[in-house]
Amino acid sequence: MELGKRVKQLRKESGLTFRALVKQHDYHLTQIQRIESGEGISVPTLLRLAETFQVPIEKLVAGLGMVEAVEQGSETSKK
Repeated sequence: MELGKRVKQLRKESGLTFRALVKQHDYHLTQIQRIESGEGISVPTLLRLAETFQVPIEKLVAGLGMVEAVEQGSETSKK
């Protein structure tokens, strides 16, 4: 699921409207609309959304992409 759709789902599950996010949580209306439509999001905003919806950040970003672990000290290429 895309991040914007996940945010929209969490907003609806929490019973929050756009207006409530603006008035109670100090977001800008266009900010929430852009996020839910799938536009980019900054890390501070992502952290703030996790706090607003009282969910771990992992729940917001789970399944969005893969990050491979790199072992410290290992060579990535030889010349």
